[in-house]
Amino acid sequence: MTAAAGDATLQKAVNPAKTRKGKKILQAKEPQLIENEKQTMILKGARTSGMVNEVLADMFKIRRQNSVMMSKANPFLPFEDSQPLLDLLTKKDTSLFLFGSHNKKRPHNLVFGRTYEGQMLDMLEFGVTAFKKLCQFKQPKIPLGAKPCLIFNGDMFERYPEWGVVQNYLCDFFSTTKTSSINLQGLEYVLSFTACEPNV
Repeated sequence: MTAAAGDATLQKAVNPAKTRKGKKILQAKEPQLIENEKQTMILKGARTSGMVNEVLADMFKIRRQNSVMMSKANPFLPFEDSQPLLDLLTKKDTSLFLFGSHNKKRPHNLVFGRTYEGQMLDMLEFGVTAFKKLCQFKQPKIPLGAKPCLIFNGDMFERYPEWGVVQNYLCDFFSTTKTSSINLQGLEYVLSFTACEPNV
């Protein structure tokens, strides 16, 4: 690349937005004093099963305040080529994702992941063996914006670093706003995770 071409590229990069819409987009991308809550994208692979679709739908109900549900099937495979997924996450300004798929080698498959600065940070793969829908619990619907109490059972979360990553991700995924205390009278729902090798 010549010096002239380099100067033109630099000038284009530092030029301010000329429209009101352009200014709003640039302001939204600037670093914030208090960062926004993490957004989650929930999406399907090229093939899914009925169980996977139900899991994704229930996850969206739990995270609906801070998530977007993609209805279109996506042919990419996160572990083989994550770039199309990263592009989609950047476009929708989401840092967490849940990808559901189903095939013979990996039946009822879920991939949880998170990104940072446009790069893939973690990806966790789980296979669903048993599932009970939210509507099967005889309880009122989860109110919008309600904060769950997360409980982690089993010493595997502390003994193994990889399970520590799982715990950290699940806290990231299911937590909404950070709180320093809990009002037990206002506790509306609890999410309990039990790790017993090799299941969670």
